[in-house]
Amino acid sequence: MLPTERQARRHELRGRVAGRLALLALVLWVWTAAPGQVRPVAIEGATIFTGDGATIESGRLLFQGGKITGVGRDVSKPFLTRSIDAKGKYVTPGLIDAYSTLTLGVATAGGQAVARAADAFDPYDRDDLRAALAQGVTAAFVPARAAGGVGGLGAVVRLRPGASREEVVLKDNAALCATLNPEGRQRPVERVRALVELRKVFRAAREYRESWDSYLEDLKEYEEKLAERAKKGEAGGDDTRPKPETKPGESRPGPAGKAQERKDEPKGSDAKAEEKKDELKKPTAPGIDRNLAQILKALDGELRVHIEAHEPADILNVLELAAEFNLALVLDGAAGAGEVAPRLAAAGIPVVLASPPAPLAFTPGPDRLAQADVAARLRAAGVEVYFGSGHVPSGATPVLALQAARAIGQGYDDSDALATLTSRAARMLGVADQVGRLASGLQADVVVWSDHPFAAGARVERVFIAGREVYVAGGAAQEGGE
Repeated sequence: MLPTERQARRHELRGRVAGRLALLALVLWVWTAAPGQVRPVAIEGATIFTGDGATIESGRLLFQGGKITGVGRDVSKPFLTRSIDAKGKYVTPGLIDAYSTLTLGVATAGGQAVARAADAFDPYDRDDLRAALAQGVTAAFVPARAAGGVGGLGAVVRLRPGASREEVVLKDNAALCATLNPEGRQRPVERVRALVELRKVFRAAREYRESWDSYLEDLKEYEEKLAERAKKGEAGGDDTRPKPETKPGESRPGPAGKAQERKDEPKGSDAKAEEKKDELKKPTAPGIDRNLAQILKALDGELRVHIEAHEPADILNVLELAAEFNLALVLDGAAGAGEVAPRLAAAGIPVVLASPPAPLAFTPGPDRLAQADVAARLRAAGVEVYFGSGHVPSGATPVLALQAARAIGQGYDDSDALATLTSRAARMLGVADQVGRLASGLQADVVVWSDHPFAAGARVERVFIAGREVYVAGGAAQEGGE
């Protein structure tokens, strides 16, 4: 081959290589610059617990754009997928804290049914949120907690530090919240008074509805009478021709110009009574009460009602309240629930255990009632059991996996424990269509564990919320999810 031919071939080859590199660069630029295009992520080789009882050995979990796009052993990877080797590790949905005051401020005054916990949740409390993420907790039900009585509307939130309100709130106005003797230190007379006040609130809401029902019935009757009169006037049933204005009892001119007495009109007080009888009066609407309007939603079954109570006597009082007003009740805290387990099961009331076992026999407050085997006892009686961290002081950490592991050690069904912290909790809180399971189409709230979540020494290594990597053990999270 002549030198000129070799040079031409080299030039052609270089042109082809440059063209392909330019094409690859263009593809990469389009992929990263186009709106909504986020690099897919695949977690590979792990034991995957889907959250609904299924286990996939050596599986692959794929997600992109915040949503799970595939889970199984034969899921194919798209072009430019970021692969995370998780061989020997465990993958679960993010754990859901079913009752937590994490990052919330002080309790509100009672009776404020329109107060919203979502407004008090602080996504910039990075230290507390990071501590929760380090335990695999990605979402929580936060109550509108009052010192007593109705506290407001609870919300289901994501524990993603620094996120906007739209990114944080999974479900706003998720439940009406109330408390009854929350610290367990009220005297019997005070506890009875608190119950009476709570019952008054629900009765006031019932009376508020009755006043509006009565008003609407009166308004309908008023409008029907107006329509009937208008119809009679159009049909000529009434003499609507104008008449000379004369007062009752006065005379009016006759045909010959002489005065003619009006014998057909009533006189004096009889005329006034007749006019008043014939007059239509529009009914007056009751005043608008936003607090009672929210409580009415609970009475109508549109809102679940979370009531925090601990003492067995208080729990029984709450059950009577729920039966009287037909409330869709969830019992929160419930340190002494084990003592009344048959009554709870008969009423079909779910319980969120949010008190750690008492460390000492003389532990003060409601925590003295908490026993390590209460979850197993409630479950054996047929009660739906969930786990929450309860009242979380600043700097404390929700340890749901440890709570479940303790319950398993005391006889709680270990095959149900993970679902209790994920899919079942999501269903109870009304967010099962978004989180709680590893399934295509759901939000990619994912936790990678070093070992089985309930094993001693198991450590959270990575956490993703809506596909974004928000926690990496020993390192900084990659907020962009790359």
